[in-house]
Amino acid sequence: MIAALAASSERTQTSWWILNSALSPERILPLVGLGVATALVGVRLRVFTLATFLLGEVVGALVYDRYLALMAGVPGATTHAFLTAPFSMLIIGIALIVSGRFRGWTIAVAAAPIGAFFAVVIKLTDPTVNDPRIPLFGTIIALWVIVAIGLTGRIFRPAWYTIGARILGSWLVAIGLLLGGAAIATKPPAAIPRTSEAPSNGSSPGKYRYEPPAPQFTRPRDPLKQDTHKSIP
Repeated sequence: MIAALAASSERTQTSWWILNSALSPERILPLVGLGVATALVGVRLRVFTLATFLLGEVVGALVYDRYLALMAGVPGATTHAFLTAPFSMLIIGIALIVSGRFRGWTIAVAAAPIGAFFAVVIKLTDPTVNDPRIPLFGTIIALWVIVAIGLTGRIFRPAWYTIGARILGSWLVAIGLLLGGAAIATKPPAAIPRTSEAPSNGSSPGKYRYEPPAPQFTRPRDPLKQDTHKSIP
């Protein structure tokens, strides 16, 4: 399916976006986690999860500008597509770890912000600028990953699969924290001093103050040696 989408675009910007953005690990990991989560719930909640994911995509496309403006002041926010990948991994990771009767609704609710972040990434990385094929292909790929992994997960035993899902959830939470923390904690590069302010001797500006050399005092002459250098007549 993915090869057909890439071939249909005839190696244009669309195929480049599919291979380098839509199929990148940062985009696929939250979708894999959501697919694993859908295998933990029944058919009705599975369909509802897909519906909330699509609804989240619509909301994300509508609030795209507001989200970028909100995240513009966060240090390192431009990393990982304005931290959409770390947020998505944290959300689905927590949903996988949660157990009990509220797990199904937690997974369905978590699909909405994941879809919203996915829509933000689609608009942010669109190389064609408003080509309708980009969001269409992105949505098809996302649904294919979620459904394929969800159906595959039904093959395993529920007890084993639940343990594996929680382990995957803990990994996703750890990856999200590492990516987000590293992006926020990264210090901006230090400003290079201008040439006019840089000292000529190579020292850092403002560290040493220039002081004029000490005045030289003329030593008094020895009166006994004043006539030793007189010229001979």
